[in-house]
Amino acid sequence: MQLNLNPYLEDIESRLDAAEEARLWDEWLGWTRHENGVKPFLPQPRTARPSALEWPHVNINDALDDDDLAIYRELEGVNQRLAEGSCHILRVRANYGVGNIASAFGPELFVMPRETDTLPNVRPFGEEAMYALLDRPAPDLSCGNFPKIMRIYDRFVEIGRKYPKFGAFVRLEQPDLQGPMDNLELLWGSSVFYALYDDPDTIHALLGRITNLIESAMDEWLRHCPNGRGIATYFRHVEKGAIALRDDSAMNLSPDFFSEFIAPYDGRLLRKYGGIMHFCGRGDHFIERLAKLEGLNGINMSQPHLNDMDKVFAATIDKGLHLSLSTPSFDIGKHDGSNLLFLDSM
Repeated sequence: MQLNLNPYLEDIESRLDAAEEARLWDEWLGWTRHENGVKPFLPQPRTARPSALEWPHVNINDALDDDDLAIYRELEGVNQRLAEGSCHILRVRANYGVGNIASAFGPELFVMPRETDTLPNVRPFGEEAMYALLDRPAPDLSCGNFPKIMRIYDRFVEIGRKYPKFGAFVRLEQPDLQGPMDNLELLWGSSVFYALYDDPDTIHALLGRITNLIESAMDEWLRHCPNGRGIATYFRHVEKGAIALRDDSAMNLSPDFFSEFIAPYDGRLLRKYGGIMHFCGRGDHFIERLAKLEGLNGINMSQPHLNDMDKVFAATIDKGLHLSLSTPSFDIGKHDGSNLLFLDSM
């Protein structure tokens, strides 16, 4: 599929209202500084500005190896935010799924069926092959998805120079780096949880190698996109810091295993970059330990119905830590609403 990006970029540039976007960005920055008052944060939305162009949808499978189509799919999201008049930040990224870090270790890529229009993943190596990884040289950013990831960000930087309002008001969001344990599960498979008991030394060695690669990826991304240094963007919102980590695998672990196998590696990255943590599923059993990590400025979680939210609120918003929920608003009782964000109410 041949696609000329210029008409779509010109369309977005013409619909960006500088004063309104600056006002909205200032409101979000106020959120990062805890200046939003006593209620859950809800910025005033931008004015809806639908496009006069037809924006054809591009299937994700077509965009995996075509830089123009990969960029266009991100522009589709910006177009949607402008058309609906949301108060979400405008953001784009190199979007190749959850397996970016894992891809550098050389697993087989699993491309989803075309009809699902869903990002790809990687196939796990399995236990035996994971031991062999430690005998191989550590991967670097010449491996896996990273050459095309950094190429996409360079393109976005060029676009921002050509289209100044795009450059000023559309954030360049980091690629999905997951978290150290999440990447280990992607590479090993679900039997990794047995290995936490059976061979913790190997687990720590692999987590260290994965954390090194995440750190290299962040450093390289910040060289390409230095405006990402002070603000982490994730799930349509912003937070103080630079990195957005994922702890989905943590729901399978006890609090003590969280402290042993997750906190040291997540903590190292958060101390260096500051930022936000996301997890799906149940996390009320480890939330107190997560919330104490140095450099953590906010937590994003989905599926609050699977959690004891009184425990979550007590460990986060009641102690001044931002919490964003991927859900419509609901009654939080006597907890501190000033540190809370309901993403699906925005």
